[in-house]
Amino acid sequence: MKVFIDDGSTNIKLQWKDTDGSSRQAISPNSFKREWAVAFGNQQAFNYALNGEHYSFDAISPDAVVTTNVAWQYSDVNVIAVHHALLNSGLTPQEVDIVVTLPLAEYYDKNNQPDVANIKRKKDNLLRPVELNGGRTFSIRQVEVMPESIPAGFEVVTQLDALDSLLIIDLGGTTLDISQVMGKMRGISRIFGDSSLGVSLMTGAVKEALSVARTKGSSYLADDIIIHRNDDAYLASRINDTSRIALVREAMTEAHSRLVNRVIEAVSRFEGYSHVMVIGGGAELIADAVRKHCAVRDERFYMTGSSQYDLVNGMYLIG
Repeated sequence: MKVFIDDGSTNIKLQWKDTDGSSRQAISPNSFKREWAVAFGNQQAFNYALNGEHYSFDAISPDAVVTTNVAWQYSDVNVIAVHHALLNSGLTPQEVDIVVTLPLAEYYDKNNQPDVANIKRKKDNLLRPVELNGGRTFSIRQVEVMPESIPAGFEVVTQLDALDSLLIIDLGGTTLDISQVMGKMRGISRIFGDSSLGVSLMTGAVKEALSVARTKGSSYLADDIIIHRNDDAYLASRINDTSRIALVREAMTEAHSRLVNRVIEAVSRFEGYSHVMVIGGGAELIADAVRKHCAVRDERFYMTGSSQYDLVNGMYLIG
């Protein structure tokens, strides 16, 4: 079986062809701490061992390993997260081939050519076996690596005229990837990758504000608060010191503004595109500003209702 995996720093997205020929998808959040969890009742504790370390999934622990950095791509936790996603996908543990991704700044070198060393490093990292305490894990037989953002536009680009081009803006948890792809998938006109700009800019600000509001938690919790930032009841249920909700909101608003400004600054490097697509976990945060800046016709601006799956779906279509 071949499984296509967008192994982002915030969530792992998977897509594969089921035995009945249908396409299946799954998503798994990244929040792992360096110790085993305690099983309770009938609940399964996902306790892993790799490279002499113990890891377990924990959605709330403030001690969760930070994944919002480029080193995540080649880390132990990346391997653990991929196996955890596979184990929670509904698939039976078995031998699989996987296709994963690397940010543009890692996949390509300074001359815009595939960085062979980084690609090999990514493959070798994921070929390492993982142990699950009291259970069976998947056996990864082969790893392929694709660049981020570009595959997401495959379905749109194949329908464009030869003189058109699609600007794909992919904002993830850690990285911003922008690619300008020629119509009919004839080639890539230009790429840009920033491995230090992502939704983590907001996540870090929210975690700091939450600490002031006596609510220390994981990045997963902070991201969930960003998602529900306009839900007063939700914020009141999650923030211990409700008198500080306004402070948390202000931190989110300021960080959001900084994030948008930096994304638009990067988008300004590109010209000559006819169509624009916004994807990734942070798509909703920047879509309005990007649409206004790029000023393409409404029917030439693409953002799906499932932006997090756009990349893995494109990988699946290509593969």
